[in-house]
Amino acid sequence: MMFGMRQHLTSDAADARPRRPVSIAAAAALVVALVAVGLSAVAILRPAAASCQVAAWDAVPKASEIPSGWKIGTTDIYPDNRTTTIGGPASAAGSPGSTIYASVTCFGDRAPDAISRSEQASKNAGRSVTPLDGIGETGYAIAGDTAGASALQFRRGPLVAYLASSGAVTDAELRQAGSAVDAAVRRALGQAGATPALVPSSVATPAGSPAGSPAASAGASPEPSQAVASPVAPELEALMPRLVSGTTLVVQSATGNQVLGTDAASKALVSALNSFGKKPTDLQIAQAYDATSNVDLTVLGFRVPSVSAAKLKSAVLQTWLLAGATGVTTKETTVSGIQVTEVSYGGATSISYVALRKDAVIVVQSGDAVLAAAALAALP
Repeated sequence: MMFGMRQHLTSDAADARPRRPVSIAAAAALVVALVAVGLSAVAILRPAAASCQVAAWDAVPKASEIPSGWKIGTTDIYPDNRTTTIGGPASAAGSPGSTIYASVTCFGDRAPDAISRSEQASKNAGRSVTPLDGIGETGYAIAGDTAGASALQFRRGPLVAYLASSGAVTDAELRQAGSAVDAAVRRALGQAGATPALVPSSVATPAGSPAGSPAASAGASPEPSQAVASPVAPELEALMPRLVSGTTLVVQSATGNQVLGTDAASKALVSALNSFGKKPTDLQIAQAYDATSNVDLTVLGFRVPSVSAAKLKSAVLQTWLLAGATGVTTKETTVSGIQVTEVSYGGATSISYVALRKDAVIVVQSGDAVLAAAALAALP
């Protein structure tokens, strides 16, 4: 999967919507997921105390606390939510590493109900759910299967954290990242000296691989297919920029069933797909991002075969980008000679520029207007 969808897209990628690599794999979970994020999903606007909102924005794990060899990548701030991409080392073959998408959302006094409902929704969806011990005040783990990566969700006080994996992420790596996010949440809530709980490092099975699968067998290589995997959505990937202002972008893709989670935004997008007579498996999502995280830029692509780009654009704006939410503003404009819908969330957050390309919807997200213009100009 992928999005950082780096938001690399990841299965159950819950609140990672607008920007940064949705790494679809988890990007894909996200998008890798939130691309995401997701490549993405995105947090829903909720009334909450300012201190709770600020705590969510401040809950970023320290580089020294995440798995060895991993790096804190892009981070996006939305109303009451912050999504951070944690990228793993590249494979021996040089292909992009795995991704974990971590989002922290302020639910205020409704946090206990929110996580309870989310857990039940995962169970209703047929996912394998187990209690999460040692991370958060309460939480659960979602086991991976052949259709998606594994994830963790936990609550501490008024904040709910969600981590989705994309690629060959081991259970130990995912849990260590979860513990690091939990420590960040505790510090954001006022526990200045909080540190991550110890996580056993002996577990080596990829979190997205069920026991007994090839990736889990003793003789399997650490990343059995990443180097030779074919694009999930080659037509959509062909519409993504590969080089922007001298920076080479990594492009990944996934289908909706690999990226969408049980959050409200994902459900809204699924509802829109249903109205088109389509399923999550029909939705294609791609993400282009800087693997080094040196530039403030993420580009997401959405495509549903046989659905017009104009119709899909409306669904993406209302569900993925929350264009109709309170405090979110939109306007039609032209950037680099391309007609776009500009979506702004206020403050120092990134801005989304939504354009149409053939039968696809392209979303360029950046806090740098010049860089965003360059990305739009680089669209094939």
